Amino acid sequence: MQMFEIDGKEYELKLTLASVKYLNSLYEGGGFALIQKAISGDIDTFISVVYAGLFHTKKGFKRSDIEKAIDKGIAEEKIDFEYINRVTYGVVADSFFYKKTVDKIFASDPKAKKEIEKMMK
Repeated sequence: MQMFEIDGKEYELKLTLASVKYLNSLYEGGGFALIQKAISGDIDTFISVVYAGLFHTKKGFKRSDIEKAIDKGIAEEKIDFEYINRVTYGVVADSFFYKKTVDKIFASDPKAKKEIEKMMK
């Protein structure tokens, strides 16, 4: 379970139908491109994953709210590249929705998957 803090309160990041539709619409290639971006630690993908992962809260967070929280986290040295990788990978690649596909992508190279998982945890 991945968590994210906004204004001193922690929220669980979850995927819902709305969040999956949003995330899959971001890149040409849909979910496959999203998985690739999530594994690479792309900062814009991290912002999008956090934003989409908060849809279930019904708090009406704006993308700009997420960017401000991330900016604050970086300034306070709470959010670094390792955190970005762990959260993005956890929400996307380790999720029930995408995990089987990620496993199939790495089926021919289990060593690579093991190395990526070690980095992302």
